[in-house]
Amino acid sequence: MAIAVIPTGPVERDSLGRLPIDEAPLKPVHIVAAASVLGGAALDGYVLGIVGPALAIAQHELQLSAISQGLIASSALIGVFIGGLLFGNLADRFGRRPVFAWNLAAFIVLSLLQLVVQDVWQLVAIRLALGLAIGVEYAVGSSFLAEFSRRKNRGVLLGCFGVGWQAVFTIAFVIGTFYHGDNWRMLLASSVVPALITFILRLTLPETPMWLKARGRVAEAEAIVARHFGPGYAIPDIALDASLASPRELFTAQSWRQTLYSGFFWFCQVGPFFAIFTFMVPVLESLRLNGSAMVDMSLNLLQIVGSIAGVFLLHWMSRRGFVIWTFAIVLATFLALGLFPDAPTWIIVTLFATYMFVGPVANSIQFVYPAEIFDTHVRATGIGFSAAFSRISAAGVTYLLPYLLLQFGFSATLILMALFPLLGLVMSIGWAPETKGKHLR
Repeated sequence: MAIAVIPTGPVERDSLGRLPIDEAPLKPVHIVAAASVLGGAALDGYVLGIVGPALAIAQHELQLSAISQGLIASSALIGVFIGGLLFGNLADRFGRRPVFAWNLAAFIVLSLLQLVVQDVWQLVAIRLALGLAIGVEYAVGSSFLAEFSRRKNRGVLLGCFGVGWQAVFTIAFVIGTFYHGDNWRMLLASSVVPALITFILRLTLPETPMWLKARGRVAEAEAIVARHFGPGYAIPDIALDASLASPRELFTAQSWRQTLYSGFFWFCQVGPFFAIFTFMVPVLESLRLNGSAMVDMSLNLLQIVGSIAGVFLLHWMSRRGFVIWTFAIVLATFLALGLFPDAPTWIIVTLFATYMFVGPVANSIQFVYPAEIFDTHVRATGIGFSAAFSRISAAGVTYLLPYLLLQFGFSATLILMALFPLLGLVMSIGWAPETKGKHLR
């Protein structure tokens, strides 16, 4: 099976001697774009990380069964599926900025609505709508940041999306775990604070010049480049396409394999990850690791360290090598935990700590790879498809995990989940493209 390799190409000046904007040194627009996107990543992590502890408090009041807990926890992930498909394409059609900015207004309203939830189905509906907003962050946020990033450090910068997400996901889990009150509605609604800050920040950003040029709005694009980058820089050659971007372009004879891979590698990473991290308390109980504050804090710290390590590995490793090795390590860890449930406690702790570290490491590439695989005129559509496809596994496994743990125990459940890294490893060996250092076009 042929391996797709995307050539990086040398740095070339245009006819006026100008360099591409992705060769520009650090500018204020880079900083604001990074802060606004990473703020959205942090908000996403908070929304998804706080739900597990909040459900533990709400369980008695709402009389939650294992199935209803899974439904509430997975509803935001189902929303990401819809939001990624819908809003990614809208951003390719009508612009990154309007979708990217006003998405935060929805976050603010939906966060506050959680204060008045009265039953399970109201909470499911609101979390589903929050998932739609999160889908925008994955599809449009990473597209926006990629088109405002410098080529040489693009992997590190986009990888920081994962650091922000993972750090705040973990912080939300810790806040919820050590919260001693009973107001679970306030826990869920507290996401309004970072949403408001990020919304204000995004209103200061321009449209990306790469998208404007791809849509044939060259004069507007050049004005933004002159204002934010200076006269020595220009937009690289981009295929002009004034027509409305169509998802069909993702599945041409030349593009279908890379499109499917972009969705599948993400699919295989996040299914087990979201399930285990959302229901950490019952998972730790199944592993006989509950009840120790030191263990809880150590494992949570490992997640943050792992996400930071992932950024460095993205800088040092090829994209192909990164996904192949992380899938291989996760597969070996799952099989060892599943096949040897009666191993000594220190071995169980070591193996689970390995996954707590490698899982966030692996997730770092989710915000880099798709942005590099797809061209500008369909980038948000492609990333949206990939994010949506990944949420099939994330929502499905998260929904089923409480039931599977109850019926089959953690060992059998983990062996089943090992199918995800196995599939990811096989597909990465056969299909993973190399995109490191590529000039976006």
